[in-house]
Amino acid sequence: MSNTETEFDENDVLTAEVVAEYLQNHPDFFMSRPELVDRLALPHQQLGAVSLVHIQMNRQRHRIEELEEEITALMSLAASNDRTFHAFMDLQEQMFQCDDLSQVIRAIEHKAQELSLKAHVRLSDAPAQYALDQEYWQRFAMNYFNGNSAYLGRMRKADRDGLFGELSLAPEFGSYVVLPVRGDTMHGVLAFSSEDGGHFQPSMDTLFLRYLAAVLTHLMRVLPWKSS
Repeated sequence: MSNTETEFDENDVLTAEVVAEYLQNHPDFFMSRPELVDRLALPHQQLGAVSLVHIQMNRQRHRIEELEEEITALMSLAASNDRTFHAFMDLQEQMFQCDDLSQVIRAIEHKAQELSLKAHVRLSDAPAQYALDQEYWQRFAMNYFNGNSAYLGRMRKADRDGLFGELSLAPEFGSYVVLPVRGDTMHGVLAFSSEDGGHFQPSMDTLFLRYLAAVLTHLMRVLPWKSS
């Protein structure tokens, strides 16, 4: 390439940069020059050469479609959160009416069934049905929590059996949310599972579940295992 061609390319790039900067600093440039807008044409992979107006309209249409999808997703999330909120408020009321921890756990299990979920409550110093393998729990927490307040996602069979027991009927291909509960003399896990492998995902908010775990932690301090 000759020096003349090199200088021409460099000047071309410089001119393009100057034009781009000028247009950015003067966004109203085309308002007083509508004839330029009609004459400008830009290459398009599918449509060939199209006008600037056509491209702008397409971008606005795509943006409107994106906003509509976002609004639909937000409305769906709000409706889901509303149902979840009322379900957990109802469960909280039931838990505070219980006379012992066995009743509390049965209330949690029953509410989980209403939500098409399965509850798994495992505690230290508990009857065999709800007993926690503390050694396995410590290992699980160290491997999977990493400073997080909950674990969400799928679980290996070894982890399901280690936390919930081999007879828990935890879904093999489902998804799980696992939260710690820490009382004064008793600790353990509150977990829910779904047959749907994508139901519980790491990106999900666990505010309601963490509040439920806090209620369970409080009741662990004040209620016996069996009422007299």
